Amino acid sequence: WWETWTNLTLNQMKDWGFNTVGNWSSQRFALDSKLPYVYPLEDFPQTSSLIFRDFPDVFSEEYQDNSTRFALQLHRFKDDPCLIGYFLRNEPEWAFVGGLIIAEELLENKHDFASKEALITFLEQQYNGDISVFNQAWNTAFQAFDQLRGGIKKAASFSEQTRLDLRAFSREMVARYVSIPSKAVRAVDPHHLNLGMRYAYLTDEDLLAGCENFDVFSINCYKFDPTPEIEVVGRLTGLPVMIGEYHFGALDKGLTATGLKGVTSQGERGKAYSLYTERAAASPYCVGAHYFILSDQAALGRFDGENYQIGLVNVCHQPYDEMLHYVTETNRTIYQVASGEKEPSNEQPEKIEFIAF
Repeated sequence: WWETWTNLTLNQMKDWGFNTVGNWSSQRFALDSKLPYVYPLEDFPQTSSLIFRDFPDVFSEEYQDNSTRFALQLHRFKDDPCLIGYFLRNEPEWAFVGGLIIAEELLENKHDFASKEALITFLEQQYNGDISVFNQAWNTAFQAFDQLRGGIKKAASFSEQTRLDLRAFSREMVARYVSIPSKAVRAVDPHHLNLGMRYAYLTDEDLLAGCENFDVFSINCYKFDPTPEIEVVGRLTGLPVMIGEYHFGALDKGLTATGLKGVTSQGERGKAYSLYTERAAASPYCVGAHYFILSDQAALGRFDGENYQIGLVNVCHQPYDEMLHYVTETNRTIYQVASGEKEPSNEQPEKIEFIAF
């Protein structure tokens, strides 16, 4: 059955005008297809103690060592001409929090982190070791910088200067979070593109710290028109932008959940695909957009319960022809849109409230 499915799917992808095997696809299929593909690196480096959600102790030797081990998985792909590049991870949990100041979370956490020692050193240097000048700036009454180890709540609210200092160090933390594994993977595989973190969305400009290590900045963008997000990231970073995920679902066939963007029918899904994909291609910053997903999710849900009607085919591999009419036309003319020879679609789909979990 594998060869039959592989041949069927590969021929369909070519007929529909797709040119890349996207994230989380079967590795066996990606390699057998000889199409360009991307690779999702597994098990992003962590440390035994975490600062906030999944944010590790980035100044620790443990983070450095785990990054070195993390990079080794790329060794078998390093000479593959079909590999476009690799995503370091997907949607870091800590990055979902808008306005997060990770250094503030570090100060509140009572654990002895190497990152906390680095923060104290940073502040001592910032204030030339003068605790009285520090106290005046922070509106505090510490006797010594060592007292910052004790677990301090909501420090960013002490004064405007406190907030500025903590944001500055937060950017250093995010930069190390990105740069240490990025340098490790580059040492193993210098030939392929670092496609970034696949942030769920850009909650704060501080998330851009360390982006000089990326070849492409990736975001997952669930909108009907991704242009504003692409333009913001492109202007702020100067990097090419790749959309890691987007989808549209309807309730007229199959499953009972639309996913994160809902429309009225399969034909309207096609219109939504054309609008989104062509608008992305028309941006000078965008170098690609990966639709999620080939097949509908299972009616009983995947590992986290998602059961969305978002595929190009249903679970029996029957194509949604009404949608694919638009998909194929868009894919076949995408380079004309990208070059400016053809105007991107402006046909708006009929939207409904989404049903998702």
